[in-house]
Amino acid sequence: MLRVVKLSVMAAVLMFSSSTFAVLVSDFKHVGKWLTEGNSHSIVHDLRDNGVPGSFQVTKAWLSVGFSDGYKSGDWALDMAKVTGSGLSGTWEVNGTHKYGYDIKKIRVGNSGIDDLNFDGLLKVTITALNTTGIFDGHNDFWWKTSTLKARIKPKSVPEPSSVALLGLGVLGLSLARKRKK
Repeated sequence: MLRVVKLSVMAAVLMFSSSTFAVLVSDFKHVGKWLTEGNSHSIVHDLRDNGVPGSFQVTKAWLSVGFSDGYKSGDWALDMAKVTGSGLSGTWEVNGTHKYGYDIKKIRVGNSGIDDLNFDGLLKVTITALNTTGIFDGHNDFWWKTSTLKARIKPKSVPEPSSVALLGLGVLGLSLARKRKK
């Protein structure tokens, strides 16, 4: 009976020694780019420059982009920003209480963006100040202040033959010890 308990404890230790854990990492960019109607700007987030090794995989990711509206009273009008990139899409009004305001938009990164992050650790983000028509024509301008990529990563599941071999040697040793006592 004692041998069965020892064998069970050893198997449990080996199973939990290779358990996975998830970590939240982020990549922050201070963009500071003034965009006017019809103009766009792109940046690239790189998880590798934050020390994330290639042996990890991204399971989920979010992008937070920070905007600020124009500082002239005529610029407090409807300002529209379009966000694009691999696994990213969306169009928002840049408002953030307008004059000197700050507005943060959060976007979940889709599957194609997650695939890109798992392939090379890179995610390209493009912000475009949309063309407006009507009374706000020519007044779509804003600051793209910041961009933060947050990703949940975990180690890639890799078979561990050494753990299986160690378990096999332990079972073999227990069986040999049992035969010796008989």
